[in-house]
Amino acid sequence: MPLIFIYQMEGRTQEQKRRAMEGITEVICKEYGVDKEAVTVIIQEKSKEDWARGGKFFSERK
Repeated sequence: MPLIFIYQMEGRTQEQKRRAMEGITEVICKEYGVDKEAVTVIIQEKSKEDWARGGKFFSERK
């Protein structure tokens, strides 16, 4: 049972997330030879205030 986690910043629409989950599920089914009901995709979203790169929050980046 494949379990896929996606960590991302908030801001994508429900439809974008739906298409991503469907596409990822399709690829895993094809490559792993499993039924789509065996694939779980979890999106974990965080605000820009919760992410940093180079010691600087994404909310402070331009």
